[in-house]
Formats: sequence, structure tokens, C-alpha cells
Amino acid sequence: MENPNNVVVDYFAYVFPTFTIAPAGVSQTQQVQIQADSDFELLQLMYAADIALAAYVWNTRPIPNVSAVLTDTGSGRQLMNGAVPLSAIAGIAEQPAWLPQTKLFQRNATIALQLTNFDAAVTYNVRVTMVGRKIFQLA
Repeated sequence: MENPNNVVVDYFAYVFPTFTIAPAGVSQTQQVQIQADSDFELLQLMYAADIALAAYVWNTRPIPNVSAVLTDTGSGRQLMNGAVPLSAIAGIAEQPAWLPQTKLFQRNATIALQLTNFDAAVTYNVRVTMVGRKIFQLA
């Protein structure tokens, strides 16, 4: 069957390097490079967090007190007008946060995520995943 849009779409996830963020206003920025073979449509954001690599179960899972700013560095556009709590825009693996509107990142774009710890005494390890789909253009 012929593809009228000349595209192929596949599930894909981009994972930011792990953030280890010390307490009281410390920020860290990590980047992900969108691969050159396709555009990426962001559908969901998820995070996993721990304190000092400690084990946890469902009811002891930490909710990190960190704020987030997501930026498409190619266009210079931030996806929010200021830092927002990570838990306001990203969910956990079992309950991912669906975006109210998908966001298309062009191939080769660099996505920067800045997390700032606003907890007074806890260092968090945070892993953030962008879930979506790769959009391949057919020749």
C-alpha cells in the first residue's frame, strides 16, 4: 500500500543523562541530541528519582523538589515561560504526563533540560525521558 504522506512513524524514547542535583538552589543542565535520521514528536515526559541511590517501593518513591526548564536550543525557544516543578510536567513511568499538545523537534536539534533543586537538604538523582515517535521522511 502506498504511503500518501511519505512518512514512516516509529516509537522512540530519548533519555537525558542522569542529573545529580545538590540541595538549595543548585542547577544542572543536561542535553539530548535529536538523531539526524528523523524528526521527533514529543508526546510524554517521565521521570524517575532517588535519594542517594536508595531503594524504594511504590509508596516510598520520592517526588523530587526540583524545577524544570526545557529548551529547544536550535530555535532558542523554551517550552515554558519560567521554571516549573518537574512533577507538574512529567509523570512517573506508570503514570506518564501526556503533553496537552505534541511538540515536534527537528532532526539534529539539541534539547536542553535544566533542573534546579529547591529542597533545603536533599540531593536527588533524577532521570528524565522524552517519549514520542520518530518521523522518517521517505524519498
